[in-house]
Amino acid sequence: MNAFSSPHKKSIRSIVRTRLYDKSLSRIDTPQGTLSLFSIFLPLLVESLLTNSMGTVNTLILSQYSDDAVAAVGTANQLLGMIYTFYTVISTGASIFISHRLGAKKRDQASDAAFTAILCSFVLSLLVGGVLSLFAVSLMKMMNLTGQVLADATLYFRICVSFSFFQALISSISAIFRSYGKPKIAVAASLFMNFMNAVLNIIVIFRPFETPLYGVSGIAVTSVMSRGSAFLLIAVCLAKSSLDLQFRKKNWKTLKCIGSILHIGLPGGISSMSYSVSQVVTTSILAILGTTAISTKIYLSSIFFYIYVVGMSLGSATSLIIGWLVGAEEYDKAYRLNLQNLRIAVLLNLAGSTLICIFGRPLLKLFTDDPAIFALAAPIFFVDIFVEIGRAFNHIEDNSLRGAGDVMFSMVISIFSSWAMSILFSYLLGVRLGLGLTGCWIAFMMDELFRGLTFFFRWRSRRWTRKYI
Repeated sequence: MNAFSSPHKKSIRSIVRTRLYDKSLSRIDTPQGTLSLFSIFLPLLVESLLTNSMGTVNTLILSQYSDDAVAAVGTANQLLGMIYTFYTVISTGASIFISHRLGAKKRDQASDAAFTAILCSFVLSLLVGGVLSLFAVSLMKMMNLTGQVLADATLYFRICVSFSFFQALISSISAIFRSYGKPKIAVAASLFMNFMNAVLNIIVIFRPFETPLYGVSGIAVTSVMSRGSAFLLIAVCLAKSSLDLQFRKKNWKTLKCIGSILHIGLPGGISSMSYSVSQVVTTSILAILGTTAISTKIYLSSIFFYIYVVGMSLGSATSLIIGWLVGAEEYDKAYRLNLQNLRIAVLLNLAGSTLICIFGRPLLKLFTDDPAIFALAAPIFFVDIFVEIGRAFNHIEDNSLRGAGDVMFSMVISIFSSWAMSILFSYLLGVRLGLGLTGCWIAFMMDELFRGLTFFFRWRSRRWTRKYI
């Protein structure tokens, strides 16, 4: 009988109806022991929070030095963030490829992918960093910077991008640890990096003792030093780990799996880049509405980020577990895990966004006392409840499809929705129909719901069972 015949479908529906949470679905046996969804999710959540807090710490400390320095570093970091996202093409593809091979008990192929990811990430980031450093002035001018802000941003960008290979290597090694069921090591490296960054920045700006590092250039150097130190730490952990990767036995033939890694990682990378660019375009649309609208969006995004990062971390953890299950051809278990985690994500996002809707004004007061911003934000707190519901579908379903290797479909839908829904309707609703920032948020809701529901029906079609790589 076919694995997905009618009686089997009925049994799945019965399980979904009768069990809110089935622990057996979120546990897999690995050579390193039993791995649970929660043991992956929590470190991913902490790591995401730490990674995003690094820029916040830089901004807070620099605000005590110069507003121009904050503008320069903030602008340069926008472009650096897109570059770091581009570097994750290899680490993301390698993570899913390794999960598939470990699930299929093909440890040699998993080891080959780990070696390939590290080497190719290093070569790619070295080339990209070197080329972009040569065009630092032109790139910063494209961000409409002038005068001292342009000079500071160029200097900061050139220093950071020249050594961006540290971040690419950290990303690849972290992905390897997560795939092998050891995400806590990646968290430890992120924690160490953030601690180093904060301490060194305080020394540079507040100068408890004399140091040759000053201002923006000093902050750039401390950023490089922090990432370099984190790389050394995580590299030592990898060398001393019990993963039995056998890197000394690798040769050029090992790199033949790069095609499969890119086949998985490139579509996701293109989707992420497209989304990042669409957000820049959306911000330029908001500029038509005035600086108050832009400021309101920044403050609201800072508040809603904490809902976003929970769903994103749960989606990433789901992707890793599903990768293992698909590799082991346990499609039924993968299908039910997706439905279970989707239910959890929707409930978490609904609860979180409802609380923010209720306590939105006090939260916004942490950032500003401007009554105009309060007026703009008031209806958005309610609209965002539906944004977060759509985002829950998006995080779980998109990551599940990627974990199963069904990546091209996700890329096409993500690019179409980001531009046709988010950008087009932001302009139509926000500018042409005069709904302002609320209209833009309705467009964000349309984007998230369209993508999430499309991915959901794709998952239910089970076509992803034929996408194993």
